[in-house]
Amino acid sequence: MPSTAQLQKIALLSDTVLYNEAVAFIRKLVKEQDCNPLPASQVNGLLSIAESASYDELYRFVVHQRDRNWPPSKRDIKTFYTALEQELSLMYRKRLKDEFLLLTQQSAQEIRKEASAVMALLAREYIQHLVAENGVLQAEADDKRKQHRYQKQGRR
Repeated sequence: MPSTAQLQKIALLSDTVLYNEAVAFIRKLVKEQDCNPLPASQVNGLLSIAESASYDELYRFVVHQRDRNWPPSKRDIKTFYTALEQELSLMYRKRLKDEFLLLTQQSAQEIRKEASAVMALLAREYIQHLVAENGVLQAEADDKRKQHRYQKQGRR
């Protein structure tokens, strides 16, 4: 169980670092790599697993989604999960200990246990920000489609 100090630091990181990085992550996929925002079914599944699972379960879910044989119409989902797996892996391997300085234990076994518990919280915060921004981008895309349809109808 993370300490009060760790929980406070995670909350601060969520507001200052993870939020900005999650927004940049999803905007890069949608705006620069021309991916569609994540569909509601994927958003719901990702949020559900992030809220209820350990980090290991969340990571397995992300890898499973990345490795699925998605049809061409859903390749953006594979792109999303590939990038998310890379982000989570980097956060777990390097940033958790070296940048965020969230680990306090000394033995390898204690560090792994603590890292998993803390990483579950960090990943949950990151994913919540990601999903929120995904919703903003989805709403923008829906508005553009409606506006385009309206303009098309007006020309007739």
